[in-house]
Amino acid sequence: MMSRSILPLMLLAGCFAFSLSASARVADQPWQSTVDAAAFAQQAKQVREEMQTQGRYGDIGSADRSEVEANLDKMQKLFDERGSVSKMNNAEQVDLANAQEKINALLTSNDGDRKICTLEQRSGTHFKTKICMTARERAEVTRGSQEAYRKELMKGGATQAVGN
Repeated sequence: MMSRSILPLMLLAGCFAFSLSASARVADQPWQSTVDAAAFAQQAKQVREEMQTQGRYGDIGSADRSEVEANLDKMQKLFDERGSVSKMNNAEQVDLANAQEKINALLTSNDGDRKICTLEQRSGTHFKTKICMTARERAEVTRGSQEAYRKELMKGGATQAVGN
């Protein structure tokens, strides 16, 4: 069994080698990994062992435990279908990354720092780009957009649609 101090979540450290820089939020490069279904199954087993009463995450609540299990199952299904991360399409990689980040957030009680990835269409093109931000960053972008809109309304520059 791994040392409790070394297992903050090997699942997260080992699953992906993301090509994201700290300053860039856009992941234009494909996610690469050699992690396969068997390696993931071993990591998921370790996480489940650590969620036992005497484990590192033994104090996790039943609702969070159920959500971790559901996300581990979702990830296992993706690995069962594709075999490895490198064989998953972009949408599957986004689903896998989001499940992975949710598990990490639940186990570390740090939900604001979990990354949420989406596929968003770039302006002027039909191509989609992977965009990854933390939950906290997404909330800040939303707040900033709403505040800017309110300021424009106060100045009379923006108009609100009838009925809203």
